[in-house]
Amino acid sequence: MSVVSRTRPEVRRRIGAAQAALFVAAIAAAGTTRIAGEVGAKELAERIAKEKGRVVLVNFWATWCVPCREEFPDLSRLQQNYGSRGLQVLGVSTDFASQVPGVEKFLAEQNPRFLNYRKKSGGDDQQFIEAMDKAWGGELPFSVLFARDGTKAKALSGKHTYREYEKEVLKLLGP
Repeated sequence: MSVVSRTRPEVRRRIGAAQAALFVAAIAAAGTTRIAGEVGAKELAERIAKEKGRVVLVNFWATWCVPCREEFPDLSRLQQNYGSRGLQVLGVSTDFASQVPGVEKFLAEQNPRFLNYRKKSGGDDQQFIEAMDKAWGGELPFSVLFARDGTKAKALSGKHTYREYEKEVLKLLGP
């Protein structure tokens, strides 16, 4: 039995978080991270604002969420098919810092055609959720569509098919 497994849960959590942070730092130093950065509500709003003139689909997901993993390839396909018409998909992993190695592995396997961020650790999760959509209960997957002018156009709760996303995206992209 390792020393870590014999320690109190809080200490194990902190050690796990520290190990994950070291892992992320090592990957970043090697230049191989697939996570574009960490975002809180403010940073995500700024990132969306940078895409003004484009339709933005922000998808909140986690590696432990089966429906999230199932719809993920469709989001990449949307970006591939409609990026040239003005769509920008952004992914936000809600996995904990200790799960970053799993996030990296998932992104390496999926090779998405869009940027993926990780929700910043700490802070008030409810404030983050409400900043994205006041009606969001925190369930995953959850997506928010923004029109070209940066205004929120629609929130989509739960898993959706490629065709369902495509229908909503096309309404905003126009002819």
